[in-house]
Amino acid sequence: MRCFIAIEFDENTRNFLAKIQEELKNKGVQGNYTRVENLHLTIKFLGEIDMSVFYDICKLIKKVSSRHKKFVLELDKLGKFDKGNKSIVWAGLSENKYLISLFNDIVSGLETIMTIRKENRYTPHITLVREAVFQPNSSGIETRAKLGYSFEAPGISLMESTRINGKLTYIRRAFESFAM
Repeated sequence: MRCFIAIEFDENTRNFLAKIQEELKNKGVQGNYTRVENLHLTIKFLGEIDMSVFYDICKLIKKVSSRHKKFVLELDKLGKFDKGNKSIVWAGLSENKYLISLFNDIVSGLETIMTIRKENRYTPHITLVREAVFQPNSSGIETRAKLGYSFEAPGISLMESTRINGKLTYIRRAFESFAM
């Protein structure tokens, strides 16, 4: 199964992000918008894993979550990654030492379980639109100092990425709350 480790959002956070997506649509940004129920923060993409690795990762997120307390994340600004003539539009997060510590803890544990792709740097972001196309002479993204929204990270989820009736769907396969 194709999996990733993530922080899932509560309904209020998803609704806030959905309003940003609606603003982008109103500005004429076309593309493959992330379905509201799929909005999340990826900690680490894993790719295809088998059941033995799945169970080891479940043990890892249980261990890691017990070493971390709940923390607050703050949405920072909108941005885009260009891929040819299309882009990925994302909501970035303010720098957060707790999130970086969590990322490092997960990567350390994963290295003992499976081969993972090394990243030069973790750039936390929430994908809002894939294959985005903007109106001529416009990026479709207004620069704001801050998006002005904070939310609590409740725990770590192991998610499966699959297609159901042709729609990309993320299914929670395991969840562990952070220590209080």
